[in-house]
Amino acid sequence: MASFREERATQKKLDILRTAANLFNKKGYHETTIEDISNELRMTKGAIYYYVSSKEDLLFQCHDLVASECIEELQVIVESNDHPSKKLKNAIKSLVLFIIEENAVFSVINRPNMLSPDTRKAVLEQRDKYEKLFQSIIEEGVQKGIFETNNVKLARLLILGAVNYMPYWIKPRDNQSNDEIADFFSCSLLKSVIK
Repeated sequence: MASFREERATQKKLDILRTAANLFNKKGYHETTIEDISNELRMTKGAIYYYVSSKEDLLFQCHDLVASECIEELQVIVESNDHPSKKLKNAIKSLVLFIIEENAVFSVINRPNMLSPDTRKAVLEQRDKYEKLFQSIIEEGVQKGIFETNNVKLARLLILGAVNYMPYWIKPRDNQSNDEIADFFSCSLLKSVIK
């Protein structure tokens, strides 16, 4: 169990990442400085550098925050004994909810070309891991005769493409909860592969 000090440090780091992501989206990555982030948080630049080594590290950690949590949650779904259609629905719903909750971070990580080649490689490896896990659910459904598609890769791209575009348009919706939006997406996209 994490100590109070560790929990506080984790929360502070999350605050830094979310604030940086908001500023990157608002001002642009190249135009945002560590000083801008520290001013927004009312922290010293030194305090920011305690958590990150550079602005690029900050962008990488935004990606890592999202990728690590999404992979961990998807791994649990894949390894469950649920029916493939329930797995796929849960995988879509999980991603939609995470995008809604971490909208600013998702918006900024969709641009890995801003990273150096080595860092970009690490980012793309995490994405590949997530996509392979996601695709394994579709493959399982096809093998069991539950899903119907003649191209599993394109089915994955269709679903993830629809969901991953959400950061560009999602805003708080009148009379729609996050769960309602996630249910709509998961039910609608599941129909693209279900027999």
